[in-house]
Amino acid sequence: MKVIVAQPNKQYCNELLKALQQQQYLARFYTLLASNKMTLLQNITPNAFKGELRKRTFHDIPPDLIHHFPTLLVYHKLMTGDITSKVKSSFKFFDQAVAKALRREMFDLVISYENANLYTFQAAKEQGKTTVLDLAQVHHQTIREIHEIVSLEKNLTKEKLEFVDDLKQQALAVTDYTLTLSGFAKSTLVDNGMAAENIFVANLGINPALFTPKTTWNANSKLTFLFVGTMTSRKGIDLLLKVFKELRLPNVELLLVGPMADAKDLMQQYSEIFTYIPFLHHEDLVKYYQKADVFVFPSYLDSWAQTVIEAMACGTPAIVTVHTGAKDAVEQGGGFVIPINDAEALKEKILFFVENRTAIEEMGRRAHEIAQQYTWQNYYAQIVAAIETIANKEGIAL
Repeated sequence: MKVIVAQPNKQYCNELLKALQQQQYLARFYTLLASNKMTLLQNITPNAFKGELRKRTFHDIPPDLIHHFPTLLVYHKLMTGDITSKVKSSFKFFDQAVAKALRREMFDLVISYENANLYTFQAAKEQGKTTVLDLAQVHHQTIREIHEIVSLEKNLTKEKLEFVDDLKQQALAVTDYTLTLSGFAKSTLVDNGMAAENIFVANLGINPALFTPKTTWNANSKLTFLFVGTMTSRKGIDLLLKVFKELRLPNVELLLVGPMADAKDLMQQYSEIFTYIPFLHHEDLVKYYQKADVFVFPSYLDSWAQTVIEAMACGTPAIVTVHTGAKDAVEQGGGFVIPINDAEALKEKILFFVENRTAIEEMGRRAHEIAQQYTWQNYYAQIVAAIETIANKEGIAL
């Protein structure tokens, strides 16, 4: 079986590529830039730009299997505005370039990503090949519904949303199968009319050797609630701050860790009730996961939420919402799952931990046990099983 993957950015794509390469299924990978194809460039690049190159290194993938478009990356970086601008320009040009390249390739199946897959999938179908969407988000209609609760992208007008949604819908019309990150993400597709048997779940993993459990649990001193993620309204930061201000709990602290996005003004309004750390290296982040008593993540929309699993692996129970993909893990006993945008439900679970300190250790130990099943090796196995199932259904020889 020969599989082609096309992803303009990186996200978790490197792990998908590893899963395919381990089975010798990967025939070609298309992207905007793979720095491991340009060793000389890495040596002469100014230090200020080396971070960007590191982000675009695809480890363990032979350079001869990678085809990239560096000039398109430059154009992509020069583009200003919101995601719609990039979809209309650099993503579109990348999609068209891959579609053209497919006509020269020998392959059985192509995997690509939202906003950059319409032309690619159309070209594949013209050749009678199988198309697979690796969906990092949820169904676009669900995103639209969440917009009615909270503006996920404040600069996205109704017209821009309709443009992106129409593009996604056109691509779904030429999509044979879909990979999703969670049961929640899959349910949004099924709820919007997609066949469940053509949707596969592959949970992203963690490195259990890095995210190790705490050795002691806090029983008496100050109680720490930790949030790790981008500071944006989509993650439920507004609800979290509102609840903590209303509770005004003594001997309890709220710690926020992650890059700033659209919540800056909001956080300034509540600055007296939390401590904020913009960035931590993974090695330092582990220490904060271990020191925290409870991880709290009241997101309005997250197809997975890797930080939830990381916290659980460190022995910290979690509070998440039904719209968080990692609830798949939490609901096994590693914390609580609450409705979205429900201040009273969030207060109730926060107070539970405040009033039941001994439950934190019990649930924390269980959280650690649960998190051990979410490894990258498990993700690889899920990807391979999904791709081989698709191949068997389509009559593709392995």
